[in-house]
Amino acid sequence: MAYQRTPYVESKRAEARARLVQAALALMARGGWRQVQVSDVALEAGLSTGTVYLHFGSKTELLTEVYRSQASAELQVVTQIADQAAPAARRIALAVQAFAKRAMSNRRLAYAMVLEPTEIAVEEERLRFHACFIEQFRRILDAGVASGEFDVADTHIAAACIFGGITESLMSPLGIASRSPERGSGRNDAAVLVDRIVAFCFDGLGRPASTGRRRAGARSATRKSA
Repeated sequence: MAYQRTPYVESKRAEARARLVQAALALMARGGWRQVQVSDVALEAGLSTGTVYLHFGSKTELLTEVYRSQASAELQVVTQIADQAAPAARRIALAVQAFAKRAMSNRRLAYAMVLEPTEIAVEEERLRFHACFIEQFRRILDAGVASGEFDVADTHIAAACIFGGITESLMSPLGIASRSPERGSGRNDAAVLVDRIVAFCFDGLGRPASTGRRRAGARSATRKSA
């Protein structure tokens, strides 16, 4: 009869696996992907090196799970905003702000997650998640087009431009933080950058006119045609 793990054993295994992932994330936040060595992860988690390989078949498998875990948490934040019943313009602003502010609050980790070169398997996972982020922005834009807030010919391209604009705009400050962590703590600078990213996104979409302005424009057009 095959051995079946008890719920207690399964919970302890899950706990150890989570500790290893969190330990790897802590190392990434200090030194990026190159800091995530198996022996260091084990030491950070207070477990043996053998325990790492008990849960992950290879270092690559560990790195992929670390990326997936953190990216899933970030994607959930954006997805929850996309699911709101608020106007599309409001949701676009909130989603951009959430992604950028969270990145700027932990710049070294964000640089590793978004921009820093790493193993091919992790890069492939990164591309898959980037597509998921773009899909959430597309959902919001589709709602905005349907409600008349935006006039966008191709919402997928627009969503890709928004997400690409966010990540490219963060490249310099996150890169600086990756090289000099002590320079990555300016809250005022971060707030200004996030506001400018939001403004740029709306400039690209065309800022939605207020209801009053739309009505006035419609009345003016009616008088001219008459």
